[in-house]
Amino acid sequence: MGEKIVENSLALREPPKSFPHKKKSLGKNYIYNLIYQLFLLIVPIIVTPYVARVLGDEGSGKYSFSFSLLTYFTLFANLGFSTYAQREIAKYQGDKEKQSKLFWEILVSRFIPTLITLLIYFILIGLGVFGENYTTLMLILAINIVAVFFDIAFFFQANEEFGKMVINNIIIKAFSFIAIFIFVKTQEDLWKYALIQSI
Repeated sequence: MGEKIVENSLALREPPKSFPHKKKSLGKNYIYNLIYQLFLLIVPIIVTPYVARVLGDEGSGKYSFSFSLLTYFTLFANLGFSTYAQREIAKYQGDKEKQSKLFWEILVSRFIPTLITLLIYFILIGLGVFGENYTTLMLILAINIVAVFFDIAFFFQANEEFGKMVINNIIIKAFSFIAIFIFVKTQEDLWKYALIQSI
């Protein structure tokens, strides 16, 4: 009788065989994150002086002010979904069917606050709340709000696939930085700079 109780308790402790949990290397994830952080630190050292010289104080100030306003809208559109999504999907590592279902449920749920945020954002632009001089810039930066809906970094983070995420981000940002040197040449190219940074 005692042996059966021990066997049953051990069986309860064993993870389900149908959903194996593949533990990723913490060392590799740390290296990937370190590489990405170094990339984010080094590249702006090259790009920022160029942008400041080309766009001037007025252009740089306009972009910084506009982007600071945009930040409030992107925060509202996200509403903590990334943290929640990462936690929930991480619970089902190895269960592709369950993860897929959760993934689409999260995207659908995030669509609503993103849409509401965009509507409010465009209404405020239409009313001239941000000022006429900022209309074009704010319209371009609206791409960042749309990007909140399509951001699926939480899925890779939940599955500890930092390698794919880091490589993807580095490639995109590298192209963006190169595009800045190619297309942003004068103060009139402020809208191009905003567009490149938003894509």
